[in-house]
Amino acid sequence: MDYDVIVVGAGPAGSCAAKFLADAGATVALLDAARFPRHKPCGGWVNDKAVREFPFLDTVRRRIKAAPFRGMTFHSPDLAQSAQFSGRTHVGHIVRREKFDAELVRLAQKAGAKTILGKKVVAVEAGERAVVAVLADGKRVAGRLVVGADGVQSTVARTVGLRPRWDDEHLVFTLSKTIPLTARQRAACFGSGGIHVAFGFAGAPGYAWAFPGAAHVNVGIGVRAPAAARLKELYAAWVQGLRAKELVPAGADLDDPEGAAVPAGAAIDFENHVGKRTVLVGDAGGFASAASGEGIYPAIRSAALAAQCVLKALAADRGSKGLHCQDELQTFKYLWRQQMASYLQMPNVNAAFLLPLIYTNQEIADRFGRAFLFGENL
Repeated sequence: MDYDVIVVGAGPAGSCAAKFLADAGATVALLDAARFPRHKPCGGWVNDKAVREFPFLDTVRRRIKAAPFRGMTFHSPDLAQSAQFSGRTHVGHIVRREKFDAELVRLAQKAGAKTILGKKVVAVEAGERAVVAVLADGKRVAGRLVVGADGVQSTVARTVGLRPRWDDEHLVFTLSKTIPLTARQRAACFGSGGIHVAFGFAGAPGYAWAFPGAAHVNVGIGVRAPAAARLKELYAAWVQGLRAKELVPAGADLDDPEGAAVPAGAAIDFENHVGKRTVLVGDAGGFASAASGEGIYPAIRSAALAAQCVLKALAADRGSKGLHCQDELQTFKYLWRQQMASYLQMPNVNAAFLLPLIYTNQEIADRFGRAFLFGENL
């Protein structure tokens, strides 16, 4: 074998999986079609739960000068009302994904993972005793196990037969754009820097946002499939509303937003996270919050749980002719449900009934804030 584990995809899920495995002594190859830093359409917020649970993220956010925020402003669907949620200390951080992801790749390399970047994986062949990643140039990388962390359109998931694609009902479709902010503009538009969210904006199933970072703001909207045909219209209306409230600089270029798809809550209905010598994490496995679409924390959490199972599978693979390797890998299917399902699924009450109360009841606003940011139940 070339490696113990091949990790396909070097976003947060893949880079962290590679780091966790290499830290434990496994030989790891981290593959990605891009070279880092690379552009990634994303709102770019990381909750403080992730930083508390994975202390190395605190070092990362300091190195890249991520902007902490203490609270959020809720806007009603017609933008006529607003309410605030505020934590006693900062509750999250706004990152530039170009810097954040590149720093995680660097940490994986520092841990000992071998990176093969700028080379697309076009197929993964999973056999009884090995897996092989086939690159676009025909080269082949062999290992004992593979971690599929290659995003919503996962080549790993498709070529090993775990799923062809996500159904539209499992996806949130987004349009967003990041624009630069001067210090003066940031202070004028966002004050201390809380994030802004409008649930059900213009009656659409989803929410619109404005997430100000240290020197930028990401503006966008995400909706479920029934409203996807209206996405451009909804984005334009949200931008118009932000301009009216002076929540973006006058004259800011918010035209030509970028599209993306997020498998928000898709993991809950998905049973095929584990295949022959294969495990799926991050967006490839549908690990994103159904309520907020936030995917960075669940990406890293799924990577940590998968790494535990992969390490046990590697140990089993070296003894008893590998008879129990697959059994150890299968435990991931139960482990993540025990530890992550409550974060990923929709709130356990009728959020549509409670939502109008946000603007008149501070307790309800605080509950929505914690549900959105930390995956707590309403």
